[in-house]
Amino acid sequence: MTKRPWIAIIWFAVWGLFQAYAVSSVIIGSWQRPEAFPEEAYNSLIYPDMFFIPLYLITSVLLFRKHPLGYICGLVAGGAVIYVMIYLLALSGLKGTENLIFDSLFLTVNLIAVLQIGVIFLRTNFRGGWM
Repeated sequence: MTKRPWIAIIWFAVWGLFQAYAVSSVIIGSWQRPEAFPEEAYNSLIYPDMFFIPLYLITSVLLFRKHPLGYICGLVAGGAVIYVMIYLLALSGLKGTENLIFDSLFLTVNLIAVLQIGVIFLRTNFRGGWM
């Protein structure tokens, strides 16, 4: 019996729902942009997020169902979150306490989720091999 990557399942579901809320709030104008971010660069993240929100949610479902594509989608989705978090940290110039705390926290949780996906994938697919 293989384990499910629960941290990754929960993380991508929560992150997808949060991103859906954030993007819709930015579009309708109720999202408060942090002062550390330039407006054009910050708003340019909306369009990629629109693509990745379904991927985050689908990844969560596929990982829950133990579908092999869940691991691939998880690595792609995890890479997208890593890119965005590093981009936001760089864009802020490492200013703003709230930005640093939350972006670093999101990046850490995402790295743990990606690591969990990789470990479970390797253990289930290379049992009896080199591990």
